[in-house]
Amino acid sequence: MRRVELLSPAKNVDVAIAAINNGADAVYIGGPAFGARKAVGNSLEDIEKAVRYAHRFYCRVFVTLNTILYDEELPEVERLIHGLYKIGVDAIIVQDPAVLKLDLPPIALHASTQMHNYDLERIKFLDRLGFQRVVLARELSLAQLREIRQEVKAELEYFVHGALCVSLSGQCYMSYYLTNRSANRGECAQACRMRWTVEDDAGKVVLKDKYVLSLKDLNLSAHLSELVEAGIDSFKIEGRLKEADYVANVTNYYSGRLDVIVARDENLARVGAGYVKASFEADPERSFNRGYTDYFFKQRKPGMVNMDSPKSMGKKVAVVKQVKGNQMWVEPLEPLHNADGLCYVDGRELQGVKVKTAEGNRLTCNEKVNVKPGTLLYRNYDHEFVTRLAKGTSVRKIKVKIDVYAEDARLVLVATDENGVSVSVRSDETFEKATNPVQAERVVGQLRKSGDTEYDCYEVEYHDEMVLFIPSSVVNGYRRQLLDALSREREEQRERWVQEPLNWDVKYTGPADWRLNVVNRLATEFYREHGVETLEPGFEAGNRKSGREVMTTRYCLLFELGMCRKTGKDKALKLPLYLSNNLGRFRLEFDCKHCFMKVLSM
Repeated sequence: MRRVELLSPAKNVDVAIAAINNGADAVYIGGPAFGARKAVGNSLEDIEKAVRYAHRFYCRVFVTLNTILYDEELPEVERLIHGLYKIGVDAIIVQDPAVLKLDLPPIALHASTQMHNYDLERIKFLDRLGFQRVVLARELSLAQLREIRQEVKAELEYFVHGALCVSLSGQCYMSYYLTNRSANRGECAQACRMRWTVEDDAGKVVLKDKYVLSLKDLNLSAHLSELVEAGIDSFKIEGRLKEADYVANVTNYYSGRLDVIVARDENLARVGAGYVKASFEADPERSFNRGYTDYFFKQRKPGMVNMDSPKSMGKKVAVVKQVKGNQMWVEPLEPLHNADGLCYVDGRELQGVKVKTAEGNRLTCNEKVNVKPGTLLYRNYDHEFVTRLAKGTSVRKIKVKIDVYAEDARLVLVATDENGVSVSVRSDETFEKATNPVQAERVVGQLRKSGDTEYDCYEVEYHDEMVLFIPSSVVNGYRRQLLDALSREREEQRERWVQEPLNWDVKYTGPADWRLNVVNRLATEFYREHGVETLEPGFEAGNRKSGREVMTTRYCLLFELGMCRKTGKDKALKLPLYLSNNLGRFRLEFDCKHCFMKVLSM
């Protein structure tokens, strides 16, 4: 039986629980330090709460330790990993190979996409080294994923939803170059979400003050079947900075779509147990998004960026017909509600307006509106949906069948859950025979009441003709004993990952320049032990020079503008191009043979 996993982000323990309650099979969460989202660290105590809750449903918890590390931090990292193992964390996600040289417990190791898992040979190296899972670069196409699956034994994890980093596999140094805030240290200043002016070598302005590097969000929900067929094991949602409502909505949506796929194939199953009951209909377009793209999943396509804004524009909901004061008359494309937040593009700015009341096609806003007829309105705050998410609840339940027997005047209960785990409880005391056969129905009814536990005793069957008279309070007590015993047995039978010893004989044959991000002695030792003779220190080790590739991306500005050099439509420009704003200036080079765009420091 092949098991597939939906992996959701968790800003904190509350978001982790929301993700699990909405169908996640696993969550990834930041620890106290050394995660690539420095702003969202969590204590070991909180992570343990998430672990305990997740394990009830056979779900997993991964902790991000995916920054590069300095020498003085390594002892603390080692202690932290032992602490994470002790509280039951299922795996750690790492970038710095120095971690592999520490005295580690047998905790599962996942190779972060920050290890630049774009090249097949690099991925094969990590696989042969012994990583249990490789987190693949977002830029990889379906054809490349299929090829990797043929060559690699490790589990494969792939992003299917959320924000995109424009740089190849997260290999970005632009933030550090401009602001000394390293993306490799969890402090990205998001230079890709800044305005930039583009000029050619003759000084001609191609674009002025546009968000030329701000990619739309990834959405591969329509391609999950193809990804399952290609051999992807884990489907990852980006968003460790997102709140519970976003994570609940997106997770619920993807979980439902994955359930449909699994139901069609008897050889497939989900990693986690239980079913989800939610009080809302999931719709990712009603949560934060910058518009959607499927990136390079099948082919290169224009429209990957929104040059007008890096903010959430949301769903197209109306066209403006008439404006007067603080009122707009519109042609609605979607139902509009009081307190909705709307936005529109006015020149080079994204403007917002708050709806006070929505009455048919007339919107009364909180302030005077200055918008032209014909303008498209987008909803970036859906008041009705957000309110429903906040008020509603999602619950996750594990189906349990209970069989009831009366043996030697004693009550015998057998519980069997959806995973095939079975336990029994036999009463010490004996009971008298009931004079009313309805007593059996009353016993069955009491046993169905699982309350606020994680169980749904959906089927209870009384097997014996002899009906015992058992007070309801006594039945309730034995039900609690039964379900407690089931919980203990489920934990006993829960699959546990154990990291196999690493293969220290495998050789690294790829490039060994500054982009390996080596800034400590153990990482240096690691690569030398794996065959690298000459190793250049990383960018954050003070190796910051002009002419460096601070960013390499498959996204190409020329292609986006319809001026691909392979078509000859770039002749109106004098190359190279230059990217500039008040923080810095960079040169753009185009590797047309490999379809890469490079951003070089000057």
